[in-house]
Amino acid sequence: MKQLRERYDLKPLVIHTNYLINLATTTEVFLKKSIEAFRGEMERALALCADYLVLHPGSFRGADRERGLTQTAAAIAAASRGLDLAGGRLRILIENTAGAEYSLGASFEQVAELIDRLRDHVPIGACVDTCHTHVAGYDIVTEQGFHDTLEKLDATIGLANIPVWHCNDAKAERGSRLDRHQHVGKGNIGLTPFRRLLNHPRLAEAAFIAETPIDQPGDDRRNVATLKRLVSVRSPQVQSLRSRR
Repeated sequence: MKQLRERYDLKPLVIHTNYLINLATTTEVFLKKSIEAFRGEMERALALCADYLVLHPGSFRGADRERGLTQTAAAIAAASRGLDLAGGRLRILIENTAGAEYSLGASFEQVAELIDRLRDHVPIGACVDTCHTHVAGYDIVTEQGFHDTLEKLDATIGLANIPVWHCNDAKAERGSRLDRHQHVGKGNIGLTPFRRLLNHPRLAEAAFIAETPIDQPGDDRRNVATLKRLVSVRSPQVQSLRSRR
């Protein structure tokens, strides 16, 4: 893996955890398995010398949001006990979510709260998904809405704490809470917001990942190519665009 990363200049290396992991679950057996699975993800990420490990904060069905936040933070801390994440330069990133019923992380405040609870336990930050942001109700389409949303992000999570973005268009309307990714420029977000995002001076050090559908062979490459065309020639972000297969 190290040789391949050097050959293809792959940096940073961002890994997404298994989607079955739910650290907010109220089911004891599933919680135990989720903690074990998440620890395994961290161990593999360390072995691969990954830079970031992205995690959905989970679903608190059967409890309330406060308990879900408390349990997720405690579970991450427990799963990471004894692992030298800082020495391995691995940072856990909490991803914002679309806001489906019982899911944590639809609001920036919830992501920020998890980060605050975990600062003393693990290297921590956030990954922001554009589709999730849109369908959770934030306006990133209009120029003023985009500006206000970034200001909100900075005031809650802090833009410096968001090293990775998922660049996905959305099949669903703003505020629908439906997590349906679409090809860049083909959905309800459109191309212009991505141009603003990729060329924003305060995001010059961030990495951007296309997490779009693959309906036809080559769709992943085409989405990355679309994003690259939106980047100013002088912008360093063009070197950070990657596709997750």
